[in-house]
Amino acid sequence: MSGVRVFGRELAAWRAESRAALGLPTDRFIVMTGHQAGIWHAGIAEKFVVGARLAAERGGVLVHVVVDHDLNDAALVAFPALVDEKGIGGKLARLALERSPRAAAGAPNALKKPVRTMRPERAHEVPAEIEPALAAIERAILAERGRENLAMQMAHAANALLAPDVRVDHTVAATALPALPFAQALRAHFASLRDAYNAAVQGERIGPLGERELPFWKLDRASMSRLPLYEGDAAELAAPRALTLTAIARLALCDVFIHGTGGGRYDRAMERWIAAALGEEARAALAPMMVVTATRHAPLARFVPAFDASATPEALRALEQDPFGDDGRTKNALRAAIAGSRAEKRAAYVAMRRRIVEARAARAAEFDAMRARIAANRVALEAHALATDRTWPFPFAAETASAP
Repeated sequence: MSGVRVFGRELAAWRAESRAALGLPTDRFIVMTGHQAGIWHAGIAEKFVVGARLAAERGGVLVHVVVDHDLNDAALVAFPALVDEKGIGGKLARLALERSPRAAAGAPNALKKPVRTMRPERAHEVPAEIEPALAAIERAILAERGRENLAMQMAHAANALLAPDVRVDHTVAATALPALPFAQALRAHFASLRDAYNAAVQGERIGPLGERELPFWKLDRASMSRLPLYEGDAAELAAPRALTLTAIARLALCDVFIHGTGGGRYDRAMERWIAAALGEEARAALAPMMVVTATRHAPLARFVPAFDASATPEALRALEQDPFGDDGRTKNALRAAIAGSRAEKRAAYVAMRRRIVEARAARAAEFDAMRARIAANRVALEAHALATDRTWPFPFAAETASAP
């Protein structure tokens, strides 16, 4: 970083000022990672596990940057439960904690109020393998109910659930970044950086910015919405867009930034933008990034019924179309008899259909058994999908399916 200048000032000076403004140490190694607010899955939690280990190795600190302006339902906590459905007792299902107050859908979490959670009224049983972790989630959310908004409530609840394996030293809201002098300088100079930004995001799932549009959001309390921010706009509360957030973090705040797989892809666009807009020296001064993920499963394998490979909808359809049980010989003979005049063909076809209906009636019990086996398979497949779902909240995770 030595000698690198950005917006007419030494980058080292921007970094010291920005860290101090957020209450972060100016003389220690900083590992930064983060996500939307919520009780996320184990793949996201793994970023914090690796980040805490890296910070400890370097005598540094781990910083959780909360994307508090996201529109996700931060209070949504799904959990596996056993329910009685259509006479099938103990069927594995996905339920979710109720919460109050219920905020308007699509509102930024930084504008939503903290919540209180409750178990759903629907009759269910929480598996013994899941109950302690679910109760811990409920306690953590309740303990953080005094936070300033839903985003910070859920972020600090997640921090508490990560302990004691992970120590989060600082938690920073993304909405705090636009007030930094470095972010203000980026905003003031952005007119000359816009073309490079739009070129960098081509081919990415990131929209280009229009004329006078800044790479920030404006959060509107009156409408509980997130709107584009334009040059000259006043904004009581602003938030960085994705590339802006990591540009500020990696240039002015941290020594390494840990992404998941998605962030690791889009942040390459940010690097292209910085190189084109500020020069290769600035790009080289970006803190390095790492990509970390993991797949972990909840301990639900015992709730997955055995699968009957011979009972499929395709097998039932084949049986219905050829119910004679002789490898198609009877049906082929009946088809071959459809010959002669139009009237003769019609009579032979009617005779074939009558024989098929009679054969189906004679094997009705077999057909019913096949349908029951298919239904049991459907339950097994649905249970298997739930048991192998990697997106359950991380406190439920037990089995490691792949290494980070």
